[in-house]
Amino acid sequence: MIRFLCIVLLALFTAACAPSRFVEPLQKEEMSIGVNLGGQLLDFGGAPIPVPLSSIYYGYGLDTNLTIFGSLHTTSLYFTNFQTDFGATYGFYNSTSTFIPSLSASGNGNFIWDMNDSKVSFWPQIDANAYWNYGKNQHYSYIGVSNWFELSPKRSYDRPSISPWIVNLKLGTVFKKKSWQFQLEYKWMAPGYSSQDAFVPYIGINGQGATGVYLGVSKIF
Repeated sequence: MIRFLCIVLLALFTAACAPSRFVEPLQKEEMSIGVNLGGQLLDFGGAPIPVPLSSIYYGYGLDTNLTIFGSLHTTSLYFTNFQTDFGATYGFYNSTSTFIPSLSASGNGNFIWDMNDSKVSFWPQIDANAYWNYGKNQHYSYIGVSNWFELSPKRSYDRPSISPWIVNLKLGTVFKKKSWQFQLEYKWMAPGYSSQDAFVPYIGINGQGATGVYLGVSKIF
């Protein structure tokens, strides 16, 4: 259990601690409050388990195609780290075709303040998304690329940064039920980099990167 808690603590300082925020923008003046749970998949005693990272988040539709959002990472807070991601999603193409996707982009700032030693870390992030609406409730499935930028030459515990630019691939789906939305997302983080050399026993694909699974639920007002 102590080893697992140490792994969770280390995972708090790695990329992509949360699923995508608002791939499809909210309608103008709509508000959303949600929670999510999940994280990188670990090989823990031979069993694949996701790191139980959690956060709560809020979004507001400034316009039909522009949503702003912010979050509080509750697992990080338990370990005395104030962590948030905040930003905006802009929908720049709304498709009316079944086969041609709608397109959106998000700009995020990811911030962690270690309250034990007053250390501050910040990572910019830019996402590009394509999504397909379907069904009478306009559910949607999506794919995307998340670009994570490492500004510091070192990561947590003075480990060297693997790259100033890390690409994460994602796919997911959002089910809508009246004023509720349910999200499932799968992520492949840092493809092209060996997961065998990582201190944390991540489960990658063909020995590369780390995979992650995330669940979320939100209420629309």
